[in-house]
Amino acid sequence: MKKHLGMTLIESIVAMVLIAVAMVTLTSLLFPNVKNSAVPHYQTRAIALGQGFMSQILARGFDHNSNFDGGSTRCGEDGVLCTAADGLGAEEAQVVDYNDVDDYIGCWYTTNTQSQCPAGSVQKSLADVFGSTINTEYPNFRVDVRVFYDGNMDGSDDGAVSTLKRIEMAIHAGQYGPYPLVAYKGNY
Repeated sequence: MKKHLGMTLIESIVAMVLIAVAMVTLTSLLFPNVKNSAVPHYQTRAIALGQGFMSQILARGFDHNSNFDGGSTRCGEDGVLCTAADGLGAEEAQVVDYNDVDDYIGCWYTTNTQSQCPAGSVQKSLADVFGSTINTEYPNFRVDVRVFYDGNMDGSDDGAVSTLKRIEMAIHAGQYGPYPLVAYKGNY
């Protein structure tokens, strides 16, 4: 009897079915997870950007009318008024001159994200502490900053002057995010 080399029709069909099952398993279980593999990377970068930016904001004074040299006068005492709740925002034209936390209110963008800033918001370019742009380091990132008086720490705008300002930050990282950060600055 002569041996036949090759595969029979049934063996070929079984091989095709096994390959089909393997492909369905890969495309439904493994490949979708590859898409999500960048999420931790973007989370880490977004939070690093947010922490650095929040540190920069918290290094500023409570109010424009406060004594920045650590004196005994603070706004709200001895006839020195704090900025009204509806007057919060930047008094200075240049970021390097910002001296209180509410100066940072607005949308901070990179070149790719300026068009995503909310309409009517103050828009500033994201930069490092030296004023150099970070467009290449953080493309597609945007930071929205909101500051308001929140003396009772309930997360809502008091609408009046109090001893605490709430700083809310949302870091947008392209299709990932937003990642929220919150801090309080006290009038001390």
